[in-house]
Amino acid sequence: MRGRSKSRSRSRALRRTIAGWAAVAGALVGATPAAAALPAPVPAPAPHASPQASERPGTDTRAQVQQALDAMVKAGAPGVLARVDEPTGSWTLTSGTADLTTRQGIPHDARFRIASLTKGIVATTVLRLAEAGQLELDRPVATWLPGAIHDADRVTVRQLLNHTSGLADHLDHPSFRDPQSYTRRTWQPQHLVELADGLPRAHPPGERFTYSNAGYILLGLLVEKVTGNRLGDEIEQRVLRPAGMTRTRLPLTDPHLHGPHATGYLLPDGADGTDPGALKPFTEINPSFAWAAYGLVSDARDVNRFYRALFGGRLIGPASLEQMRTPVDTRQAPVFPHYGLGLETAGLTCGEKWGGTGSIPGYVTFAFAGPEGKRRMTISVNVQRNDPRAGEMLIHGVDALNRYFCGKPYPARPSAGSSPQTP
Repeated sequence: MRGRSKSRSRSRALRRTIAGWAAVAGALVGATPAAAALPAPVPAPAPHASPQASERPGTDTRAQVQQALDAMVKAGAPGVLARVDEPTGSWTLTSGTADLTTRQGIPHDARFRIASLTKGIVATTVLRLAEAGQLELDRPVATWLPGAIHDADRVTVRQLLNHTSGLADHLDHPSFRDPQSYTRRTWQPQHLVELADGLPRAHPPGERFTYSNAGYILLGLLVEKVTGNRLGDEIEQRVLRPAGMTRTRLPLTDPHLHGPHATGYLLPDGADGTDPGALKPFTEINPSFAWAAYGLVSDARDVNRFYRALFGGRLIGPASLEQMRTPVDTRQAPVFPHYGLGLETAGLTCGEKWGGTGSIPGYVTFAFAGPEGKRRMTISVNVQRNDPRAGEMLIHGVDALNRYFCGKPYPARPSAGSSPQTP
């Protein structure tokens, strides 16, 4: 197996570190396709509650979720915010701090980089174009972007959407080894695709799941080609405006988070993760390396609005939504067992929930919803780290989801002195 860059480890730290901790806890023995080989996956645990019961969390749900958020802070998160929206109203909980210097609390309307949750919004944009007859999911990319990648005549739009194209990730390229370097320059989308295209394919198109941010960069170029408009404008028209997402935007090179926000932090590679002073402020970055793959800025209210509009049928039709939730095996069962078209599942004890996770220098996000989007939960953490404490911190995030949706703790919990699998 060829060497993996540290940037790739960072970009997938969320999935890998959670997987590692769950393996330690005895609940997960699968691995991401890009990770070192682990034992074969075991079936996901049987649900401990009926779907009906999972929709009726106990009266102490907020206290239970607060415990999980507090555990995330104890495990290395400077601060964490969780927002719930449900038919009876909404509520927000926080733990820790928005800034390690000022020690201010996290604003309930804090903006943050939602990272790979961007993919669900881009995928919805693509599906709306397909419904309008402007593209077809099972036609090759070369139909609209001939020569964009060397096998564009064999890679379909659907394969880009569900990460089965085999296209490498541009973050595998040596240019992306150091986030303190690549986040300070401007990248053109075409160049990002070229970098990925120059790397070996993970497998033939359609063979299996291999996560590729470059695939979504290519989808962004596809949207611009078929519409003649900027990707940000198409997202605004086809998703943000209909969903009422007034606090969401796609910055191209603007490094700032406008409006209330928590300071984002990064643990540099090789730093002592037990030293609180090792975390470096990392709020302001040039997000051009992320763009259509994981570049959106939003807040928890808007993210929850997206899933309500999407799963409630206000953005795409039933047939498109069914395709969006057609699962591909990620080999990460039971924690994140399936991926659809821009969406993934969290394997909770009361059943799988669709939504997404994201990790970008400065921030980590979880967001999932019930089948019709009536109950939604978004969690934002203001740090990206890739050390043993990261897995512990993030598995507590899964625990928070489980406590809300299922009314009980997640069974896979980190044990003292253990560490996640090596990325």
